[in-house]
Amino acid sequence: MRRIGGICGITVAALLAVTGCSGSSGSGPAPSGGTKTVKFSITEGKRTAGPEEVAVRTGETVALEVTSDQADELHVHGYDKAAQLAPGIPGTVAFTANIDGIFEVELHKSGAAVTKLRVSG
Repeated sequence: MRRIGGICGITVAALLAVTGCSGSSGSGPAPSGGTKTVKFSITEGKRTAGPEEVAVRTGETVALEVTSDQADELHVHGYDKAAQLAPGIPGTVAFTANIDGIFEVELHKSGAAVTKLRVSG
């Protein structure tokens, strides 16, 4: 009987050690359920900050945050996602990228190209 108790104690200790080591420290890659947030700035109808292309994997959640110096509408083609933008206030479109391809992201009023979204498995 004593031997079973010892084995159970060792098993519980091992499980606690593994569980304790699996927590996130906040550094390193985001967990698979995380959101990839990419920020952009538009000034006088031109992108002044942010990448020309954003690449994500199929099934990944992406958030495109845009700050413009003018009122406009942020639009992600192919996904038909949009957000209204007020001058100087960030607007965000967030969604799960579940359609493979390359999609234009632009401002409708000014026609400013924000980025290209590349989604692939």
